Amino acid sequence: MNFAKVISEVPQLKRGQVWCRSCGSTQRTDSEGAMRHGWPKCCGYTMTIDSPEEQIRLAAGHQ
Repeated sequence: MNFAKVISEVPQLKRGQVWCRSCGSTQRTDSEGAMRHGWPKCCGYTMTIDSPEEQIRLAAGHQ
């Protein structure tokens, strides 16, 4: 798989930041490294590429 191509096409991956849905913690991440070796975790869960604002928009669109 061409991770660089995927990352270049997905703005959330391109920005290289993830959020914890439980505690709200955020951290910078190397998206390509995470795709190859595992995504960052926090509070026992995999962190999301969706910002808190994006999470709200996504939740509203699915109700």
